[in-house]
Amino acid sequence: MQGARRTAFFLEDDGGFDRDTPRSYLRFFAQLAAVSPAMANDALVHFGLEGCAHTLVAKLSAEERALLGFARMSLFEPEVCFCERPLLDLGAEARALVLAWIAERSEAGTLFVTVGQPLREALLMPGRAFWEEEGRLFAAEVDDGTSGEGAGAAGEPGTASAPGAGAPTDGPEGADVFDEVRVCKIAAKAGEATLLLDPREIDFIESANRVNYASVRGELYPTALTMDELEATLERFGFFRCHRSYIVNVQKVSRVERYTRNTFNLVLSDAPHTSLPLSKGRADQMRERFNWR
Repeated sequence: MQGARRTAFFLEDDGGFDRDTPRSYLRFFAQLAAVSPAMANDALVHFGLEGCAHTLVAKLSAEERALLGFARMSLFEPEVCFCERPLLDLGAEARALVLAWIAERSEAGTLFVTVGQPLREALLMPGRAFWEEEGRLFAAEVDDGTSGEGAGAAGEPGTASAPGAGAPTDGPEGADVFDEVRVCKIAAKAGEATLLLDPREIDFIESANRVNYASVRGELYPTALTMDELEATLERFGFFRCHRSYIVNVQKVSRVERYTRNTFNLVLSDAPHTSLPLSKGRADQMRERFNWR
């Protein structure tokens, strides 16, 4: 209990009772919560655990153990939840199940305090979330939709131009002057080497720990460009500033998930189905720009 409020805990190393099965484990906690065994069965179904209901907890995958922890908490209808890296072991489908439950409980008044995760995970969470840097915890900032300067040293956008064929325009003395072909590369570091990234290769830009990174096939490469410079450079290639700390390649977005009236996440089509936050203030801008309804 936290004061007079029902409190539940989700710990990273809390895997359950190894000799139980998910069904027997949840029925035990249903008794402790003074609810019917039917609620234990409902929790199995809600968190997608029917297929492993009779498997020993010791043989469950990390994702299944995490889902079992959330199923257990749901039996108590907690008013306060403390969660340690709740999204760590979850794939895209499991993550959607958990975030939907958290959003449902948040709208019912449950306070979620989540700790230990990197900034990206914290920003995906409804409720109050914290992220960790150098052993200290910081509250995840709520993005009001205004474009603020991101981390990183100032520099010139990584663009170069060269004359080439294009639509002719009228130049001096009636001569035809062709539009220039603009070549765009984003300069980033990989050890001692400098990479020149094609915007089409970039999945998203992330600002974390006062450094801006370009994500390419699951790898993060630091860049000296500021978030505002990156936004201005990449906008014409179909990128969108979905959060103060994120710029996403909209071509890589496979779906938009909505968990509460003001909570949106973007799920990418990359291998891990990365989720990025879409701030409340920018959702309408994205709808209008990309005809999303």
